[in-house]
Formats: sequence, C-alpha cells, structure tokens
Amino acid sequence: MCVFYCCYLLRSLKPGVRDYVYVGSTPNPVRRLRQHNGEISAGAFTTRTRRPWEMLLIVHGFPSKAAALQFEWAWQNPHMSRHSSLEAVPFDVKRVLYGPAQKRLNTKLLALCVMLAVPPFERWPLAITCPDRCLLDKVTDLAQRHGVPKHIQINNGGIAHAFESAPLSSAYLGPPAPDERCYICKHRLSETRPWGACGS
Repeated sequence: MCVFYCCYLLRSLKPGVRDYVYVGSTPNPVRRLRQHNGEISAGAFTTRTRRPWEMLLIVHGFPSKAAALQFEWAWQNPHMSRHSSLEAVPFDVKRVLYGPAQKRLNTKLLALCVMLAVPPFERWPLAITCPDRCLLDKVTDLAQRHGVPKHIQINNGGIAHAFESAPLSSAYLGPPAPDERCYICKHRLSETRPWGACGS
C-alpha cells in the first residue's frame, strides 16, 4: 500500500460561484490546499480564478500512487471512464454523470460513490475522510444507495489529522513552507521533522 497518497475534493468559496468543485490528488493535502489558495507556490493554474477553496473530503488508502492517479482521472472524467460506464450503472445515474454539471458538488459526490461500487475500485482498501458532518451524511446515504462495499470506511474527521496520522512517507516531499506546523502536536515543521512524522 502507498504510504500516503490521496484524492481530494475542493469547493470554491468565491462569492457568486455556486457549488463549483475541483478534483485532484496529492501526497500532502494540507500543503496542497495552501497551494490552491495561493498561500504558497505551485497551485494548479485552473483553480486560481476561483479562490478561495475549501477541502471537503479526501479518499485515501490506495495501493500505489499509480492507483490514486487512476482513481483521480476516473473521478475527474466519469463520462469518459470505462469504470463508471458499466452496464450495471442505471440510466438515470449515467444521465447525471455524463450531463452538463460535471463540475458541480452533487455530480462529483454521485460519481465518487458509483466508482467505489465498481471494479477495480470496489476491491481496494479505501477510506473517505470528511470533516463536515452534514456532507458526511450525504456521502454515506449515496454510498448505501449505490452499493459501496462495507469495507470502504467513511469517516468523520479532520483531513490534516488523517494525513498527520499516516506513517512517515519514504518519498521526499520537499521542505515544509515557512511557519507550517503539525496539526496534532503543533510543533514547527522542518527538513528533519516533515509532514507525516508526528509521534504524538
């Protein structure tokens, strides 16, 4: 299993932008959100015009980085993915997934739950972490209606906490940005004390 690599769902908080969402992947969701919001460099160009963003949930537990990237592409493009276009998917669900509202929250939540109920994703030891209780209830309801397997966990909790609680990655993720701190112990991060190394 990959030490930590997740797919994430962002929602724009820009005034006048309603339920516009973005799907991405990263080994560090805390830093990635700061990048999307322009606090540190290297945010995705396509998200700059709709800042600020909030991270609604992450999907983690992928067996490899390649698996996470495969999941990310399918989640971004459910209308093009063979995984969510199986004959088992009802027509009314396909109509939403393949419709014009590809960047809307409800469409991405539906796509997520449909994907988790089809091969190969249904066999993976995945988990969803969502800090918002109301959104979590919505995801849980969709998961039950679309047959997401019971071994896929749907958890209410902080995204930073889920990341910091993961085993220390063997891959170098680069130095922490100035003033970055551990979500759990609040200590300042450094080259010798990076993300994902909390012993608390």
